[in-house]
Amino acid sequence: MNKPKANLIVALILLLLLAGCAASQWQPLVTPPAAELCWPSGPDCKVRYAGEIRQFAQTGTSLATLITGKSQGGGILKPVAIAIGPGGRMAIADQDRQGIHLYDPAEQSYRLLGMAGREKLATPVGVAFDDAANLYVTDSQLNRILIFDSEANFLKAVDQAGGSPLRRPTGITFNRHDKRIYVADTMQHQLLVFSRLGEFIDRMGARGDQPGAFNFPTHVGSDPMGNIYLTDSMNFRAQLLPAAGNTWRAFGRHGNGSGDFASPKGIGADRGGNIYIAETLFDAVQIFDQSGAFLLAVGSQGSGPGQFWMPSGLFIDENNRLYVCDTYNKRIQLFDLRTGTAADQAPRQGELQK
Repeated sequence: MNKPKANLIVALILLLLLAGCAASQWQPLVTPPAAELCWPSGPDCKVRYAGEIRQFAQTGTSLATLITGKSQGGGILKPVAIAIGPGGRMAIADQDRQGIHLYDPAEQSYRLLGMAGREKLATPVGVAFDDAANLYVTDSQLNRILIFDSEANFLKAVDQAGGSPLRRPTGITFNRHDKRIYVADTMQHQLLVFSRLGEFIDRMGARGDQPGAFNFPTHVGSDPMGNIYLTDSMNFRAQLLPAAGNTWRAFGRHGNGSGDFASPKGIGADRGGNIYIAETLFDAVQIFDQSGAFLLAVGSQGSGPGQFWMPSGLFIDENNRLYVCDTYNKRIQLFDLRTGTAADQAPRQGELQK
């Protein structure tokens, strides 16, 4: 081999090695709205459609991508829960992928988290971040709470609560007020409380229809003030546990009208205390005030912007953005909330209906 050709080969090898040292970069592909869409429409808009996410895509290069091409592995198939953590980290539980879409905007990194140590995830249904970016996953088939550190390294599996096995852990939230993890155990009709290390602390509730009793609870949310919210699915209602006190407040009833429930799922609250509940069978998100008075419904059945096909989990981040798992449309829908900001106090009862 002559010297110029050898030098060219060496240069190409060095180029490939340098490219391999650079980590590939990822972004969620956000499709922005083509036109303004608000609820209610007009100048009193309180909820504005902001776009949708259907996949995560590679934008950078690495040695692997130079050789094999960019990965197409970031598609969302059946999202059922979402959480936003410190620094905008995003976790989406995807049942059809049997894993968690995990995205870190600071690193522009993405991975599909499908293993907890040597065990494969089976039916992930709940996700939550704590304030240190540790990730908590509930898997309703494995009957475990799975704990990962901020680098997505598996730390621990929790399958017991005070000596009793978990039976169907579903909804999960990290309460920033008391630094505890709250988990709905649907089959035990209870809300379980753990430390951030997965140590069992308390259990609440039993099967029944009084406030503080549950009938197949499914989803749990919390707000910065420490209030806990829960969808009590087969009682066709939601319940609220204020941070200051231990008395549950229940609201809602079975029906097919505005403010009624047929299959309530994801739940959360904005910075003004308005409560958002995904109503799966109505293909909508319903909004209530802290007293349980109905304020507004967002969405309708369909596949267009602001329409839903059996929505499930939802999350409201610190920037007052609402993320909704539009489960059977295979996407996350985004909405900017114009209530509850520092400059806009919580609306008076009925104000959102203008």
